[in-house]
Amino acid sequence: MTSASPESPDRHVPSETATQDVTVRRAPNLIAFVATGAAVGAIVGLLVGALGPGALAYTRAAIIGFFLMSFLIGGAALGAVVGLVLDRISLKRARNVAAEVHEGGRRPGS
Repeated sequence: MTSASPESPDRHVPSETATQDVTVRRAPNLIAFVATGAAVGAIVGLLVGALGPGALAYTRAAIIGFFLMSFLIGGAALGAVVGLVLDRISLKRARNVAAEVHEGGRRPGS
């Protein structure tokens, strides 16, 4: 027994395409610059504190801790400045392009 079923209508809703201008640029990851600067600063601070001259008033651990934290904060600040300068440079190299925006329905070809 065969049943005749009517053809189902096409469920694809035609989509409207609009063109919109967008800005494209490569922006640096600022957190990576801050973390790298802090890590390099911590290593330099550790070396300066461990290899530098000692003092009678402070223990070697206190000297290492002071230089470690000082250079860590300075390295993080320097990394942030470098990241912000590179971000400013990326703004100058930004391009404006036209992008198609599909509203409603599916994208063409999917």
